[in-house]
Amino acid sequence: MVAFLPFGRTLQEGTVGLPGALFRVWLVLLVLIAAPLAAADCRPAGAEGRSATVGYVNDGDTVRLTSGERVRLVGIDTPEIGYDGNPDESLARESRQALQAVLAGSQNRVEVVPAREEEDRYGRTLAYLYLPGGASVQGHLLEEGMAMAVFVAPNLALADCLMARERVAREERRGIWSLPAYEPGLPSADGIPEEVQGAAIVRGRVVSVGESRRNIWINLEGRVAVRIDKADREHFPGWDFDSLEGERLRVRGWIVHHSNRYQDWFIPVDSAHALERLD
Repeated sequence: MVAFLPFGRTLQEGTVGLPGALFRVWLVLLVLIAAPLAAADCRPAGAEGRSATVGYVNDGDTVRLTSGERVRLVGIDTPEIGYDGNPDESLARESRQALQAVLAGSQNRVEVVPAREEEDRYGRTLAYLYLPGGASVQGHLLEEGMAMAVFVAPNLALADCLMARERVAREERRGIWSLPAYEPGLPSADGIPEEVQGAAIVRGRVVSVGESRRNIWINLEGRVAVRIDKADREHFPGWDFDSLEGERLRVRGWIVHHSNRYQDWFIPVDSAHALERLD
């Protein structure tokens, strides 16, 4: 993917970036300058954290503490680094470098604040990370265009704050927001490319809306569906799903490949923050 820096080597047609070592130095300086401005931002009310030290950065949204504990930064998603012969997604390495640089500014010392749901299916701790001065690590990555906000219930307490931090980068087309896969998003009519991993932004016209015993299904053109658990209706105030047919939507979330008579992919959505009307 594309770095948002205005000089240096070309990363993709129409965009440019810095050489690796200089890129990291520049990011460290940026963190040291910007961190005080973001202090105490995007923090759950009354949350108590614990001090820890990061020993290794896996990618832009996952770290391993020196204790061996794996931590997934909740509320954001970054481009995937390819493993087992798979290619990196664009900006995956730059996203990891950005996180490494943020942490370098505090000698890798962080405060770990657990999310409401504290563990994912891979056994990783779901948490918000903060620098010793109180600056949100997630908020910084979002504001610099190195991550996008994602929303999975019940970890929705900071959805508004994280979206506001993301909006800064999106309006200035920084980082991932300079890429059509993020802005305006993947067209559902073309289906989901095989190389897409993890979370994505998809846009398309609603061809039908249906219900199963447990879920509401918003079917987009191109056999891509949005799945909403009926138990999560309270997270969608003001949305009349039955009236959406014919409208154009943009949705963000994790892509699930699942072929049946109605769709080949679906995106489970837990919050109205993940949906946007385009008409």
